[in-house]
Amino acid sequence: MTNIFIVVAILVLFFYVIQKTVTRRDETKDFAYKTKGSVLNSTESAFFNALKTAVGEHGVVLAKVNMANLISPTKTNNKKQWFIAYNRIAKSYFDFVVCDARTLEPRVVIELDDGKELKKGKVEREKLLIHVCKSANIPLIGTNVKLSYQVSKLRRLLAAHIDLIESDKEVRFCKRCGSPMVIKTASQGDFKGRRFFTCSRQPHCTYTENYNVVYELDNYDEDLDIERLD
Repeated sequence: MTNIFIVVAILVLFFYVIQKTVTRRDETKDFAYKTKGSVLNSTESAFFNALKTAVGEHGVVLAKVNMANLISPTKTNNKKQWFIAYNRIAKSYFDFVVCDARTLEPRVVIELDDGKELKKGKVEREKLLIHVCKSANIPLIGTNVKLSYQVSKLRRLLAAHIDLIESDKEVRFCKRCGSPMVIKTASQGDFKGRRFFTCSRQPHCTYTENYNVVYELDNYDEDLDIERLD
């Protein structure tokens, strides 16, 4: 019985030493790496270029951004729960993020519909995406590749979240009374801090418009093909 115990102990010690040796070699081994090619495929690249054109100098466009680089789970006393939440976002990404040109703070997240069938993994990612953006209060827009060729419509879609208007060049007149409109900043409510156009004849005329509405000659409302993710 003693001999069997000694043999077992020797075998355990032997495998332990082998394991440590192999692990140490793997950790110090120099592996060769190679590039995987373009970060974006041709469809994504086309949309990325359209997005950059639409945003111009008013924002910075990032692609394939790891979620954990932009957001973090809220603090909790349950460390295990926090790490589980962190690991979920660390393994996922945002298709495109448009950031403030000065501070690089995220203004809006864009999810690109590639037209492919929604498999289980993609469905789970989109559920996480919707929850994360809603929880972190980051606007989320779902769009498709058609806008790669319709930059003006893409600008309209972004206008609610990014300042695409140069205020010193913008001249706008009230649609109700024809008077010149002026720019003001909301001081309270859900839109506190947001700029908007209001009629200069207030309080006699109370007409207002979103500061970021972009007027173009093409018919935007009839053929816009965009769905927001709820």
